[in-house]
Amino acid sequence: MNKYVALMISAWVMGASSAANSFDYIEQYGKVEFKASSYFENPAYSEQNDNFGEVQIEPSLFIEQGSTHTFIQPRLRIGDTGASRADLREAHISFRANEMDIRIGSLLEFWGKTESYNPSDIINSYDYTSGLADSQKLGAPAFKVSSDLNDGYLSLLLFPFFVENAYPGLSSRARLQTSVSNDTASYSNDASRNDNSYALRYEGYQGDLDYGLSYFDGITREPYFTLGSDGRLVPNYFPIQQIGADVQYLLGDTALKTEIVRRTGQFNANGVKEDYSAGVFGAEHNIYGVFDSAYDLILVGELAADSRGKDSHTIFQRDFAAGATLLFNNIDDSEINLFLIRDLSYTSLLTRLSYSTRLNDAFTIQSNLNFHSNFEKDAGQAALAQDSNASITLSYNW
Repeated sequence: MNKYVALMISAWVMGASSAANSFDYIEQYGKVEFKASSYFENPAYSEQNDNFGEVQIEPSLFIEQGSTHTFIQPRLRIGDTGASRADLREAHISFRANEMDIRIGSLLEFWGKTESYNPSDIINSYDYTSGLADSQKLGAPAFKVSSDLNDGYLSLLLFPFFVENAYPGLSSRARLQTSVSNDTASYSNDASRNDNSYALRYEGYQGDLDYGLSYFDGITREPYFTLGSDGRLVPNYFPIQQIGADVQYLLGDTALKTEIVRRTGQFNANGVKEDYSAGVFGAEHNIYGVFDSAYDLILVGELAADSRGKDSHTIFQRDFAAGATLLFNNIDDSEINLFLIRDLSYTSLLTRLSYSTRLNDAFTIQSNLNFHSNFEKDAGQAALAQDSNASITLSYNW
């Protein structure tokens, strides 16, 4: 645990132990997740295991004093996948000055509208230690200044240094054939971990139109890999620029959605620098009271494309996604979700089936099935061909 994480967790403990009347408002809450997962097929690599268990704890502290808000959410995960980790999901101070909203600290941001893939979402690095198919965002140290502008909201984000991705260990499933080093990283094209990056986002509404326009200039969150002297892969980070737009238009019970980006400076799957354009186009349709029942049905269809085709560094070079969510509309918020992603270039198919429900006011349970078909034919996902799995997660909220 580094000194920064230790300091913030200490702040959380001290804040939690303070008298409530020291502040205008204080709230403590959190979540504990117990997850068990099992893989149906024999592992592709000898070091991998078949069954995994992990516990993740996320206490949260919110403090309000006048116009200043403080939020701290450390994360502690313990497991047998090499995924044990302590870090900060979020830790920031927010206040308003001169008609501007200011937030300083470790931030989580989400940009985008679509369901299968969000090329606009570029701010946070990722923790892949539970597997490449089970990532979580890492907090980004940032200064964020936002203000109303015309009919929208303009934000400027400055990042004083870069947070590197974390990758799966040898025993993990859903990993590359060669282990990726979490101890070393390299930087190219005059980049370094201490480079300043920045981003701009303008978002707003016009009637039934919901839009976001963004620009990012800084270190990529999607490195390419080189082979290190110890036989492990070393992630190589480099500067990029990206302009993006994400749009949603409501047409009755249907939402038309798209995300389009243009990125320069990115290395492709072959380790060659190649500028590209990518986009996701789709629709979401709501059917209320399906078959005259109390249930609602949400249908989704999306198409993703990348100008580089099979040379794309992502797995969404030419893909079709379709999904359906059945909402029971009961007091337990029960729902069933089926989602399929078909790669139109390699014919690989990912099928996800999940069910979630509340057991009571404190406990929620979710079960997931993930089936991988024809992954061995997909250059970007061949390493995950034998990683079909089932998992169950029990969450306790306080």
